[in-house]
Amino acid sequence: MNELIRYPNGLRLVVDYNPSVRSVAFGIWVGAGSTKETQQNNGISHFTEHVMFKGTDRYTAFDIANTFEGMGALVNAFTSKEGTCYYVKSVDEYTEKCFSTLAHIFTHSSFDADELDKERKVIVEEINMGEDSPEDICYDMLAQAMYPDAPLGRTILGPIDNVQRFTRYDVLAYMDQYYNADNIVVSVAGNLGAKEADKLVRTYLLGEIRTNKTPASANVSTEKSNVAMRIKDFEQSNIGISYPSLPFHHPRTSVQSVFSILFGGGMSSRLFQRIREQLGLAYSVYSTPLSYTHSGNFNIMLNITAANTQKVLEAVKKEIADIVATGVNAEEFHRAKIQLKSALVFSEENIQNIMTSQGKLMLYAGELYNVDKRIAEIDAVTQTDVNAFLRELLIPEKLCAAYVGKDPETDIEAILKKS
Repeated sequence: MNELIRYPNGLRLVVDYNPSVRSVAFGIWVGAGSTKETQQNNGISHFTEHVMFKGTDRYTAFDIANTFEGMGALVNAFTSKEGTCYYVKSVDEYTEKCFSTLAHIFTHSSFDADELDKERKVIVEEINMGEDSPEDICYDMLAQAMYPDAPLGRTILGPIDNVQRFTRYDVLAYMDQYYNADNIVVSVAGNLGAKEADKLVRTYLLGEIRTNKTPASANVSTEKSNVAMRIKDFEQSNIGISYPSLPFHHPRTSVQSVFSILFGGGMSSRLFQRIREQLGLAYSVYSTPLSYTHSGNFNIMLNITAANTQKVLEAVKKEIADIVATGVNAEEFHRAKIQLKSALVFSEENIQNIMTSQGKLMLYAGELYNVDKRIAEIDAVTQTDVNAFLRELLIPEKLCAAYVGKDPETDIEAILKKS
Protein backbone atom coordinates (compact mmCIF):
# COMPACT_ATOMS: atom_id res chain seq x y z
CA MET A 1 0.00 0.00 0.00
CA ASN A 2 1.44 3.37 -1.03
CA GLU A 3 1.80 6.12 1.54
CA LEU A 4 2.18 9.85 0.92
CA ILE A 5 3.91 12.31 3.24
CA ARG A 6 3.71 16.04 2.50
CA TYR A 7 6.19 18.41 4.11
CA PRO A 8 5.57 22.10 4.95
CA ASN A 9 7.99 23.29 2.26
CA GLY A 10 6.07 21.44 -0.48
CA LEU A 11 8.29 18.35 -0.81
CA ARG A 12 6.39 15.08 -1.24
CA LEU A 13 7.48 11.57 -0.29
CA VAL A 14 5.72 8.47 -1.65
CA VAL A 15 6.57 5.04 -0.25
CA ASP A 16 5.62 1.55 -1.43
CA TYR A 17 6.79 -0.77 1.34
CA ASN A 18 7.50 -4.37 0.33
CA PRO A 19 9.19 -6.42 3.08
CA SER A 20 9.32 -9.53 0.87
CA VAL A 21 12.32 -8.17 -1.07
CA ARG A 22 15.86 -7.40 0.11
CA SER A 23 16.39 -4.27 -1.99
CA VAL A 24 15.27 -0.64 -2.10
CA ALA A 25 14.87 1.72 -5.04
CA PHE A 26 14.51 5.43 -4.49
CA GLY A 27 14.39 8.34 -6.87
CA ILE A 28 14.45 12.10 -6.51
CA TRP A 29 12.07 13.43 -9.17
CA VAL A 30 12.16 17.05 -10.34
CA GLY A 31 9.60 18.71 -12.59
CA ALA A 32 12.34 20.03 -14.85
CA GLY A 33 12.64 18.81 -18.43
CA SER A 34 12.95 20.25 -21.92
CA THR A 35 9.43 21.72 -21.83
CA LYS A 36 10.64 24.11 -19.12
CA GLU A 37 13.36 25.44 -21.41
CA THR A 38 13.57 28.21 -23.98
CA GLN A 39 15.24 28.12 -27.38
CA GLN A 40 18.26 29.78 -25.76
CA ASN A 41 18.73 27.23 -22.97
CA ASN A 42 17.33 24.11 -24.66
CA GLY A 43 19.31 21.18 -23.28
CA ILE A 44 19.99 22.68 -19.83
CA SER A 45 17.84 20.08 -18.01
CA HIS A 46 19.83 17.22 -19.48
CA PHE A 47 23.11 19.08 -19.00
CA THR A 48 22.28 19.64 -15.32
CA GLU A 49 21.49 15.95 -14.86
CA HIS A 50 24.90 15.00 -16.27
CA VAL A 51 27.02 17.47 -14.32
CA MET A 52 25.23 16.73 -11.04
CA PHE A 53 27.53 13.71 -10.66
CA LYS A 54 30.83 15.49 -11.38
CA GLY A 55 31.79 16.26 -7.80
CA THR A 56 30.86 17.98 -4.53
CA ASP A 57 32.72 19.59 -1.65
CA ARG A 58 33.04 16.07 -0.23
CA TYR A 59 33.39 13.78 -3.26
CA THR A 60 35.20 13.78 -6.59
CA ALA A 61 33.48 12.28 -9.62
CA PHE A 62 35.48 9.09 -9.02
CA ASP A 63 34.51 9.04 -5.34
CA ILE A 64 30.84 9.16 -6.30
CA ALA A 65 31.12 6.19 -8.64
CA ASN A 66 33.35 4.30 -6.23
CA THR A 67 31.06 4.88 -3.25
CA PHE A 68 27.96 3.49 -4.95
CA GLU A 69 29.71 0.61 -6.67
CA GLY A 70 31.46 -0.26 -3.41
CA MET A 71 27.99 -0.99 -2.03
CA GLY A 72 26.91 -2.87 -5.15
CA ALA A 73 24.35 -0.15 -5.84
CA LEU A 74 23.03 0.96 -9.22
CA VAL A 75 22.98 4.76 -9.58
CA ASN A 76 21.81 6.71 -12.60
CA ALA A 77 19.60 9.53 -13.82
CA PHE A 78 17.48 10.42 -16.82
CA THR A 79 15.84 13.49 -18.31
CA SER A 80 12.55 13.55 -20.20
CA LYS A 81 10.42 16.25 -21.78
CA GLU A 82 8.85 17.15 -18.44
CA GLY A 83 11.04 15.82 -15.67
CA THR A 84 14.39 14.60 -14.38
CA CYS A 85 14.96 11.66 -12.04
CA TYR A 86 18.05 10.80 -10.00
CA TYR A 87 17.82 7.28 -8.63
CA VAL A 88 19.60 4.49 -6.79
CA LYS A 89 18.80 0.81 -6.29
CA SER A 90 20.63 -1.01 -3.53
CA VAL A 91 20.40 -3.95 -1.16
CA ASP A 92 18.54 -2.92 1.98
CA GLU A 93 21.54 -2.94 4.33
CA TYR A 94 23.06 0.01 2.42
CA THR A 95 19.88 2.07 2.09
CA GLU A 96 20.85 4.89 4.44
CA LYS A 97 24.35 5.30 3.04
CA CYS A 98 23.04 5.29 -0.55
CA PHE A 99 20.25 7.76 0.21
CA SER A 100 22.51 10.13 2.15
CA THR A 101 25.08 10.07 -0.66
CA LEU A 102 22.51 10.78 -3.39
CA ALA A 103 20.92 13.55 -1.28
CA HIS A 104 24.34 15.12 -0.73
CA ILE A 105 25.10 15.04 -4.47
CA PHE A 106 21.67 16.49 -5.26
CA THR A 107 22.11 19.41 -2.88
CA HIS A 108 25.88 20.03 -2.84
CA SER A 109 27.22 19.47 -6.36
CA SER A 110 29.94 22.05 -7.00
CA PHE A 111 29.71 22.27 -10.82
CA ASP A 112 33.41 22.92 -11.20
CA ALA A 113 34.25 24.61 -14.52
CA ASP A 114 36.88 22.02 -15.50
CA GLU A 115 34.49 19.16 -14.79
CA LEU A 116 31.74 20.88 -16.78
CA ASP A 117 34.11 21.22 -19.74
CA LYS A 118 34.89 17.50 -19.61
CA GLU A 119 31.23 16.52 -19.38
CA ARG A 120 30.06 18.80 -22.17
CA LYS A 121 32.32 16.79 -24.49
CA VAL A 122 30.56 13.62 -23.34
CA ILE A 123 27.15 15.17 -24.03
CA VAL A 124 28.27 16.29 -27.50
CA GLU A 125 29.24 12.69 -28.19
CA GLU A 126 25.80 11.60 -26.97
CA ILE A 127 24.20 14.03 -29.42
CA ASN A 128 26.44 12.74 -32.22
CA MET A 129 25.52 9.16 -31.30
CA GLY A 130 21.85 10.09 -31.66
CA GLU A 131 22.60 11.17 -35.22
CA ASP A 132 23.48 7.55 -35.94
CA SER A 133 20.10 6.33 -34.67
CA PRO A 134 17.37 6.77 -37.28
CA GLU A 135 14.62 5.87 -34.82
CA ASP A 136 15.75 8.55 -32.36
CA ILE A 137 15.90 11.09 -35.18
CA CYS A 138 12.44 10.03 -36.33
CA TYR A 139 10.92 10.59 -32.88
CA ASP A 140 12.54 14.03 -32.63
CA MET A 141 11.27 14.98 -36.08
CA LEU A 142 7.76 13.82 -35.23
CA ALA A 143 7.77 16.07 -32.18
CA GLN A 144 9.07 18.99 -34.24
CA ALA A 145 6.39 18.39 -36.87
CA MET A 146 3.53 18.21 -34.34
CA TYR A 147 4.75 20.98 -32.02
CA PRO A 148 6.69 23.46 -34.19
CA ASP A 149 8.16 26.43 -32.33
CA ALA A 150 6.87 25.02 -29.01
CA PRO A 151 8.75 23.45 -26.07
CA LEU A 152 7.41 19.93 -26.76
CA GLY A 153 8.94 20.11 -30.21
CA ARG A 154 12.46 20.67 -28.91
CA THR A 155 14.90 17.86 -28.25
CA ILE A 156 15.85 16.77 -24.75
CA LEU A 157 19.58 16.91 -25.49
CA GLY A 158 19.43 20.37 -27.06
CA PRO A 159 21.68 21.72 -29.84
CA ILE A 160 25.46 21.38 -29.59
CA ASP A 161 25.91 25.18 -29.60
CA ASN A 162 23.91 25.45 -26.37
CA VAL A 163 25.75 22.59 -24.69
CA GLN A 164 29.11 24.12 -25.52
CA ARG A 165 28.32 27.44 -23.83
CA PHE A 166 26.45 26.37 -20.65
CA THR A 167 28.24 27.55 -17.50
CA ARG A 168 28.00 26.92 -13.78
CA TYR A 169 25.93 30.09 -13.52
CA ASP A 170 23.43 28.76 -16.10
CA VAL A 171 23.02 25.51 -14.13
CA LEU A 172 22.56 27.27 -10.79
CA ALA A 173 20.10 29.78 -12.24
CA TYR A 174 18.05 26.97 -13.75
CA MET A 175 18.09 25.02 -10.50
CA ASP A 176 17.02 28.13 -8.55
CA GLN A 177 13.98 28.25 -10.80
CA TYR A 178 12.96 24.58 -10.86
CA TYR A 179 14.88 22.51 -8.27
CA ASN A 180 12.58 23.60 -5.47
CA ALA A 181 10.78 21.63 -2.75
CA ASP A 182 7.34 22.23 -4.28
CA ASN A 183 8.59 20.75 -7.56
CA ILE A 184 10.28 17.63 -6.12
CA VAL A 185 8.96 14.15 -5.30
CA VAL A 186 10.95 11.46 -3.52
CA SER A 187 9.73 8.01 -4.52
CA VAL A 188 10.72 4.89 -2.55
CA ALA A 189 9.89 1.24 -3.25
CA GLY A 190 11.08 -1.98 -1.65
CA ASN A 191 12.14 -3.00 1.86
CA LEU A 192 11.85 0.41 3.51
CA GLY A 193 8.79 1.53 5.44
CA ALA A 194 7.28 5.01 5.42
CA LYS A 195 8.53 5.83 8.93
CA GLU A 196 12.12 4.94 8.04
CA ALA A 197 11.93 6.72 4.67
CA ASP A 198 10.54 9.84 6.35
CA LYS A 199 13.49 9.80 8.77
CA LEU A 200 15.98 9.62 5.90
CA VAL A 201 14.30 12.52 4.08
CA ARG A 202 14.19 14.67 7.21
CA THR A 203 17.82 13.88 8.10
CA TYR A 204 19.52 14.20 4.71
CA LEU A 205 17.34 16.16 2.29
CA LEU A 206 14.47 18.21 3.70
CA GLY A 207 16.50 21.12 5.09
CA GLU A 208 18.94 21.22 2.18
CA ILE A 209 16.67 21.85 -0.80
CA ARG A 210 15.56 25.19 -2.19
CA THR A 211 12.19 26.60 -1.15
CA ASN A 212 11.68 29.08 -4.00
CA LYS A 213 8.24 29.13 -5.57
CA THR A 214 8.38 27.16 -8.83
CA PRO A 215 6.63 28.84 -11.79
CA ALA A 216 3.49 27.10 -13.05
CA SER A 217 3.75 25.03 -16.21
CA ALA A 218 2.35 26.61 -19.36
CA ASN A 219 -0.05 24.79 -21.65
CA VAL A 220 1.96 24.01 -24.79
CA SER A 221 -0.44 21.60 -26.45
CA THR A 222 -1.07 23.29 -29.81
CA GLU A 223 -0.69 20.51 -32.37
CA LYS A 224 -0.05 20.98 -36.10
CA SER A 225 -0.28 18.64 -39.07
CA ASN A 226 3.07 18.42 -40.88
CA VAL A 227 5.33 15.94 -42.63
CA ALA A 228 9.09 16.08 -41.97
CA MET A 229 11.84 14.31 -43.90
CA ARG A 230 15.56 13.73 -43.41
CA ILE A 231 17.38 12.09 -46.30
CA LYS A 232 20.41 10.29 -44.88
CA ASP A 233 22.35 7.25 -46.04
CA PHE A 234 21.17 4.74 -43.44
CA GLU A 235 20.83 1.08 -44.39
CA GLN A 236 17.32 1.09 -42.98
CA SER A 237 14.71 3.83 -43.05
CA ASN A 238 12.32 4.81 -40.29
CA ILE A 239 8.81 6.15 -40.63
CA GLY A 240 6.70 7.62 -37.85
CA ILE A 241 3.02 8.47 -38.15
CA SER A 242 1.51 10.45 -35.28
CA TYR A 243 -1.97 11.63 -34.28
CA PRO A 244 -2.84 14.12 -31.51
CA SER A 245 -4.16 12.14 -28.57
CA LEU A 246 -4.65 12.15 -24.79
CA PRO A 247 -2.64 14.04 -22.15
CA PHE A 248 -1.12 12.26 -19.18
CA HIS A 249 -3.60 10.72 -16.74
CA HIS A 250 -6.64 11.38 -18.93
CA PRO A 251 -9.79 9.44 -17.94
CA ARG A 252 -9.60 7.50 -21.21
CA THR A 253 -5.95 6.51 -20.86
CA SER A 254 -6.90 2.85 -20.33
CA VAL A 255 -9.06 2.92 -23.46
CA GLN A 256 -6.09 4.22 -25.46
CA SER A 257 -3.81 1.57 -23.94
CA VAL A 258 -6.15 -1.26 -24.90
CA PHE A 259 -6.38 0.06 -28.45
CA SER A 260 -2.61 0.45 -28.76
CA ILE A 261 -2.02 -3.14 -27.62
CA LEU A 262 -4.39 -4.67 -30.14
CA PHE A 263 -3.42 -2.40 -33.02
CA GLY A 264 0.37 -2.47 -32.75
CA GLY A 265 1.47 -3.47 -29.28
CA GLY A 266 2.57 -7.06 -29.74
CA MET A 267 3.20 -9.95 -32.11
CA SER A 268 -0.52 -10.74 -32.34
CA SER A 269 -1.46 -7.13 -33.12
CA ARG A 270 -2.96 -6.09 -36.43
CA LEU A 271 0.04 -4.07 -37.61
CA PHE A 272 2.62 -6.71 -36.71
CA GLN A 273 0.65 -9.54 -38.30
CA ARG A 274 -0.11 -7.68 -41.51
CA ILE A 275 3.00 -5.57 -42.12
CA ARG A 276 5.67 -7.97 -40.88
CA GLU A 277 4.27 -11.49 -40.83
CA GLN A 278 2.04 -11.48 -43.92
CA LEU A 279 3.70 -8.88 -46.16
CA GLY A 280 7.29 -8.96 -44.84
CA LEU A 281 7.65 -5.23 -45.36
CA ALA A 282 9.17 -4.22 -42.02
CA TYR A 283 11.49 -5.62 -39.40
CA SER A 284 10.00 -3.47 -36.65
CA VAL A 285 6.44 -2.15 -36.56
CA TYR A 286 4.58 -1.02 -33.46
CA SER A 287 2.24 1.59 -32.03
CA THR A 288 2.79 3.55 -28.83
CA PRO A 289 1.12 6.51 -27.13
CA LEU A 290 3.21 9.30 -25.61
CA SER A 291 1.53 11.51 -23.02
CA TYR A 292 2.47 14.83 -21.46
CA THR A 293 0.80 17.07 -18.88
CA HIS A 294 -1.17 19.09 -21.41
CA SER A 295 -0.89 17.05 -24.58
CA GLY A 296 -0.28 13.64 -26.07
CA ASN A 297 0.18 11.76 -29.31
CA PHE A 298 -0.40 8.28 -30.66
CA ASN A 299 2.44 6.96 -32.82
CA ILE A 300 2.90 4.23 -35.40
CA MET A 301 6.60 3.46 -35.95
CA LEU A 302 8.18 1.35 -38.71
CA ASN A 303 11.69 0.26 -39.64
CA ILE A 304 11.85 -0.53 -43.37
CA THR A 305 13.87 -0.60 -46.58
CA ALA A 306 13.48 2.70 -48.44
CA ALA A 307 12.31 0.91 -51.60
CA ASN A 308 9.28 -0.42 -49.68
CA THR A 309 8.10 2.99 -48.49
CA GLN A 310 5.05 3.29 -50.70
CA LYS A 311 3.94 -0.31 -50.12
CA VAL A 312 4.32 0.07 -46.35
CA LEU A 313 2.40 3.34 -46.20
CA GLU A 314 -0.42 1.94 -48.29
CA ALA A 315 -0.58 -1.18 -46.12
CA VAL A 316 -0.69 0.88 -42.91
CA LYS A 317 -3.37 3.12 -44.39
CA LYS A 318 -5.44 0.06 -45.23
CA GLU A 319 -5.16 -1.28 -41.67
CA ILE A 320 -6.23 2.09 -40.34
CA ALA A 321 -9.15 2.31 -42.76
CA ASP A 322 -10.26 -1.25 -41.95
CA ILE A 323 -10.29 -0.74 -38.19
CA VAL A 324 -12.10 2.58 -38.51
CA ALA A 325 -14.71 0.99 -40.79
CA THR A 326 -15.37 -2.22 -38.87
CA GLY A 327 -14.05 -1.53 -35.36
CA VAL A 328 -12.26 -4.04 -33.16
CA ASN A 329 -13.49 -7.57 -32.78
CA ALA A 330 -14.30 -9.26 -29.48
CA GLU A 331 -11.38 -11.68 -29.55
CA GLU A 332 -8.61 -9.08 -30.05
CA PHE A 333 -10.32 -6.73 -27.59
CA HIS A 334 -10.32 -9.29 -24.75
CA ARG A 335 -6.79 -10.45 -25.58
CA ALA A 336 -5.51 -6.87 -25.39
CA LYS A 337 -7.08 -6.32 -21.97
CA ILE A 338 -5.46 -9.49 -20.66
CA GLN A 339 -2.07 -8.44 -22.06
CA LEU A 340 -2.35 -4.99 -20.52
CA LYS A 341 -3.32 -6.29 -17.09
CA SER A 342 -0.54 -8.88 -17.19
CA ALA A 343 2.02 -6.18 -17.99
CA LEU A 344 0.85 -4.18 -14.97
CA VAL A 345 1.09 -7.19 -12.67
CA PHE A 346 4.55 -8.09 -14.00
CA SER A 347 5.73 -4.51 -13.42
CA GLU A 348 4.75 -4.84 -9.75
CA GLU A 349 7.44 -7.51 -9.39
CA ASN A 350 10.19 -4.95 -10.10
CA ILE A 351 10.73 -2.35 -7.40
CA GLN A 352 12.43 0.04 -9.81
CA ASN A 353 9.33 0.00 -12.02
CA ILE A 354 7.18 0.71 -8.96
CA MET A 355 9.42 3.59 -7.90
CA THR A 356 9.18 5.05 -11.40
CA SER A 357 5.41 4.64 -11.74
CA GLN A 358 4.59 6.21 -8.40
CA GLY A 359 7.16 9.01 -8.72
CA LYS A 360 5.93 9.97 -12.17
CA LEU A 361 2.25 9.92 -11.22
CA MET A 362 2.77 11.98 -8.08
CA LEU A 363 4.96 14.54 -9.86
CA TYR A 364 2.71 15.02 -12.90
CA ALA A 365 -0.75 14.35 -11.50
CA GLY A 366 -0.44 14.62 -7.72
CA GLU A 367 -1.90 11.14 -7.17
CA LEU A 368 -0.75 7.90 -5.57
CA TYR A 369 -0.16 4.99 -7.91
CA ASN A 370 -2.48 2.04 -7.33
CA VAL A 371 -2.16 -1.01 -9.55
CA ASP A 372 -5.52 -2.40 -8.42
CA LYS A 373 -7.18 0.84 -9.49
CA ARG A 374 -5.44 0.64 -12.88
CA ILE A 375 -6.63 -2.95 -13.35
CA ALA A 376 -10.17 -1.93 -12.42
CA GLU A 377 -10.00 0.86 -15.01
CA ILE A 378 -8.91 -1.63 -17.66
CA ASP A 379 -11.68 -4.03 -16.68
CA ALA A 380 -14.19 -1.18 -17.11
CA VAL A 381 -13.14 -0.51 -20.73
CA THR A 382 -15.72 -1.73 -23.24
CA GLN A 383 -15.46 -2.63 -26.88
CA THR A 384 -17.71 0.34 -27.61
CA ASP A 385 -15.27 2.63 -25.77
CA VAL A 386 -12.36 1.47 -27.92
CA ASN A 387 -14.28 1.83 -31.18
CA ALA A 388 -15.40 5.33 -30.29
CA PHE A 389 -11.87 6.31 -29.29
CA LEU A 390 -10.11 5.02 -32.39
CA ARG A 391 -12.56 6.82 -34.69
CA GLU A 392 -11.88 10.08 -32.88
CA LEU A 393 -8.15 9.43 -33.03
CA LEU A 394 -7.41 8.22 -36.55
CA ILE A 395 -8.38 11.32 -38.54
CA PRO A 396 -6.21 11.75 -41.68
CA GLU A 397 -6.32 15.55 -41.58
CA LYS A 398 -4.70 15.57 -38.13
CA LEU A 399 -1.77 13.23 -38.69
CA CYS A 400 1.90 14.17 -38.66
CA ALA A 401 4.62 12.05 -40.18
CA ALA A 402 8.40 11.83 -40.24
CA TYR A 403 10.73 9.89 -42.53
CA VAL A 404 14.46 9.29 -41.97
CA GLY A 405 16.59 7.35 -44.45
CA LYS A 406 17.53 7.05 -48.10
CA ASP A 407 15.44 8.92 -50.66
CA PRO A 408 12.17 6.95 -50.88
CA GLU A 409 11.45 8.42 -54.31
CA THR A 410 7.78 8.79 -53.40
CA ASP A 411 5.57 11.56 -52.06
CA ILE A 412 4.94 10.45 -48.48
CA GLU A 413 2.58 13.29 -47.64
CA ALA A 414 0.45 12.66 -50.71
CA ILE A 415 0.14 8.96 -49.91
CA LEU A 416 -0.77 9.50 -46.28
CA LYS A 417 -3.31 12.25 -46.87
CA LYS A 418 -4.91 10.88 -50.00
CA SER A 419 -8.50 9.82 -49.25
